[in-house]
Amino acid sequence: MSTKTNQQNEKTKPKQQRWQNEIKSLKAGIAYIYQTKEFADIQLVVGARKFKAHRLILAARSPEFFKLLLEKQSNTSLTTIEIRDDIPEDGFEYLLRYIYTDELGNLSVDAVAEAYRAAAKFGQKGMMKLCEDRLAELEITCDNVCTFLDQFSDIESVKKKCLIFLKNNSLSVLTSENLKEASTNTLWIMFDGGYFKHAPPITRLRSAVRWASSQLATKGDYKLVRDLLLNPRPILGRCGINKLNIPELQKALAQYENLITAEEGFQFFMNANFSSGSKRLPAWCKIDD
Repeated sequence: MSTKTNQQNEKTKPKQQRWQNEIKSLKAGIAYIYQTKEFADIQLVVGARKFKAHRLILAARSPEFFKLLLEKQSNTSLTTIEIRDDIPEDGFEYLLRYIYTDELGNLSVDAVAEAYRAAAKFGQKGMMKLCEDRLAELEITCDNVCTFLDQFSDIESVKKKCLIFLKNNSLSVLTSENLKEASTNTLWIMFDGGYFKHAPPITRLRSAVRWASSQLATKGDYKLVRDLLLNPRPILGRCGINKLNIPELQKALAQYENLITAEEGFQFFMNANFSSGSKRLPAWCKIDD
């Protein structure tokens, strides 16, 4: 057969046959149809974005997709399903890519967190493990532990690592600038969990006030600081005010006017005057174990 005839035959080969000759494995073939979206039979809508995919692959790789697709079976050539779960669009894209390729890609820390949450929603345990392994490489420091506790509060392995660091470096974290970055919930976890209970009470109080002041537009209004430290969580009651000695208590009351009411101040003074402690303390005040 002439060279010219061979060239003509090559040109007339179906496109699929040509690329199939270059595919050396099932994984490579599935990765190819992920890229090209050829033979896609489902369209997934997440936020403002639409993703074409293949029912069979989704059902085989995710128990949640399997259940969803059973509920949404259709005889039409292209089914459209809106994903109503609170999943970021980018996180969903990372999930699809992993489902087809078994690869996470070179993602930023924030992107890995999004990928983990999408994987968790759809029960993709392999992807969750890969994300956790990536996040386990994070270096926890006093300058980022509060930020990470907020950012990864729903990722148990990272949260645990942060809390271990916090336990071993409690005083440094308590007095760090990063404490200002903590959310109310994270601050409550740290104070109520007893991570700061070995720090001097006056240091606990000052750090809590400093945090609350940084959250407010109006500076020096300690009534607003009080409200923030008592609602929705009684953080103020975990500062060890009942352990302040009389000079410390006098100084705190003078410095932070309206942080503590007159009646509460009297109760704390009575408590400080008796070595056995007073039984009458504000309801929001918890005595350290």
